[in-house]
Amino acid sequence: MNIFKRNRSENWIIKLFKITDSQSAELFDMENCILTTIDSITQRTDLPATDFDINYKNSNKTLNGFKKALKNQKEIVYNFVGFDSDKTNTYFTISNPMLNYTEKPKTSKIDICIQISSDFLNQKSIEQIAEQLIDGYEFEYGFITKLPANYDSFTERKMKKGPFSTGVEVNEIHHAWTFHSVGIREGFIKRLYSFNYLNSSHFANADFEYLVLNHGIVEKLTSDITKWTLNTEQLDRLKNNKIINEISIITPRLEFLKTDKAKAFNDKMKI
Repeated sequence: MNIFKRNRSENWIIKLFKITDSQSAELFDMENCILTTIDSITQRTDLPATDFDINYKNSNKTLNGFKKALKNQKEIVYNFVGFDSDKTNTYFTISNPMLNYTEKPKTSKIDICIQISSDFLNQKSIEQIAEQLIDGYEFEYGFITKLPANYDSFTERKMKKGPFSTGVEVNEIHHAWTFHSVGIREGFIKRLYSFNYLNSSHFANADFEYLVLNHGIVEKLTSDITKWTLNTEQLDRLKNNKIINEISIITPRLEFLKTDKAKAFNDKMKI
């Protein structure tokens, strides 16, 4: 299946993250989270789940068969579910890589990436999907953005067209996030987006808290998660803000990687 074949104009992207140690990775209910996500997408888009992958292997071609395979799986490291994605641009992935390591790092992360064509739902519905997962599975940081159809949801970069395929290269920017994302527990963000789901550590920074409270819309969702929404003008104005750049792991020149914090975060997450 070619998940990069796209004909539509824009896709909504949800990304949510939960930092884990060995024990919390094992306790996370991957099966339930996957089934909840399928139901949430289908209810709001009327798209049935049609394609399934468990631990990088194709699974059953029916939802009922997939549910049985899911229940019989001892550990779920990676899962892909497509909703006739070649035609609809709609799918999601979830990964729990800590379960796959022989020599485990101190920390890793569970992450879910959902892509849904804007043809099938509106802004309110995409927020509802994200916030149902945050509330039900205690994701501790995340964001929603909208990307053109020729952008890859995984890297958030424009896809390159080759003579026989379309794809993207995983580069230093992606690795910088993968091996430093534990910083979301110490007030760091990936970078600024239109919809930002922040935890209490972000508001320990008084300058950042002041910035948030004076720009955009702020909504408390749970005891630990606050949604910060920015319109296009606000987002463009704040992207180069000094305070934002100081807490962003991903910036154009990756200045964060030169800091002592970067080394400390990497030590916790390196394999």
